[in-house]
Amino acid sequence: MLHLEEYLITIFTPVTDIIDLVAILFILWGFIKSMYDFVVLRIKNKTLSGTDIKTIRCYLGTYLLLGLEIMIVADIIKTVINQTREDLIFLGGIVLIRTILSYFLNKEIEEMKSGL
Repeated sequence: MLHLEEYLITIFTPVTDIIDLVAILFILWGFIKSMYDFVVLRIKNKTLSGTDIKTIRCYLGTYLLLGLEIMIVADIIKTVINQTREDLIFLGGIVLIRTILSYFLNKEIEEMKSGL
């Protein structure tokens, strides 16, 4: 019979892998759509206006931000499952870095949207 910890690890390890995959798919979708919009605008206009670039950057930044926040969810679940000191320190560092990235990325997106 499995102990509760082993049971939780068995269940939630694939769940966190799926959450990470979803985050990567969001980021990839934002990248692909942004590049598509960039190429289409380049073909149509030959030169891109500042507004065009800002719109594309906002779109990409939004999906990047969403992907980073979803990855934080997976990291928190992984740490709750494993609960070692090293995992807690690692989680703290990862969450700190991703939170700082998210904050500044969100701030930049808001500034770009207000300038459109």
